[in-house]
Amino acid sequence: MKNNQTLYAAGILGILAILYYFTQTGEVDTKSIDSNMFRIDRNAISEVELINPNVSLVLLKAGTGWTLDDYPVDSVRMNQFLTLFSELTPDRMVTKNSDKYLKYEVTNEGVRFVAKAGDSQELLNLIIGKQGANYQETFIRAMSRDEVYAVKSSLTQYKNKTGRDFWDRSITGIDVYRVIKVVFSGETNYTIQRDGAVWTYNGEQVDFEKVTDMLRPLENMKASNFAEKIEAENTFYQVINIELEDGSTLELTFYLKDENGALLLVQVSGNDKIFEYSKSGLNRYKKELADLTANPQPES
Repeated sequence: MKNNQTLYAAGILGILAILYYFTQTGEVDTKSIDSNMFRIDRNAISEVELINPNVSLVLLKAGTGWTLDDYPVDSVRMNQFLTLFSELTPDRMVTKNSDKYLKYEVTNEGVRFVAKAGDSQELLNLIIGKQGANYQETFIRAMSRDEVYAVKSSLTQYKNKTGRDFWDRSITGIDVYRVIKVVFSGETNYTIQRDGAVWTYNGEQVDFEKVTDMLRPLENMKASNFAEKIEAENTFYQVINIELEDGSTLELTFYLKDENGALLLVQVSGNDKIFEYSKSGLNRYKKELADLTANPQPES
């Protein structure tokens, strides 16, 4: 009797598990599926649109890179984005019943990924649906098809992206060996200048390698994020003026994001974006003359 009850309970649990699977992830398609139906040549893509009810992003190929709203896109993030969507492989067909589109969030009004070639020909027009119950798959539907498929890729992260998520967060992009003068004003105050292979700190000669090592992070400073604007209550913190061999200059102006916070807001000459940057990132420039003076030679 006890064994029969155990078997009966196990059977009920099995049925419930099957019902849960069908209601949460859909019906398993027993027919063969064309695994390449969504694959596209990423090298043929020249334009990508992410379309949702709140905002539509248009990313355009520009030479070897990409732009969004006439601003450079982060190459690493864009590469991951294009690779993910150009290599989608359907795991199974879930349904072709349009009454179930809302359940899987694949109605025509849903979030769409559209890839186009250079002649504006659509390579892929895909509706990004909800995440599956196992959190390792996403439901999708091509605008030109009735079937809803499950793919083993996490696409829902792109349903609420903004320009900030794609823009290049590089604050600077210079060659430290082309720098001939840097003026620090604000929290830190001094001038370093190069004449040939000789660096000076407020007119006093200092060690070439020590100065170069200190300045190296200026080559490619990266922001942690973008900010909307600098408000009147954002207190001035630091200015760094950089002059290069060709006579060009770059000015970085830093403000406190919060009076006692760890983030700074950065304005860069020739750039209309406002960056966020860690205050601790400027600590390396708090140098005295002794910090940059060459180490004394050991006595023989």
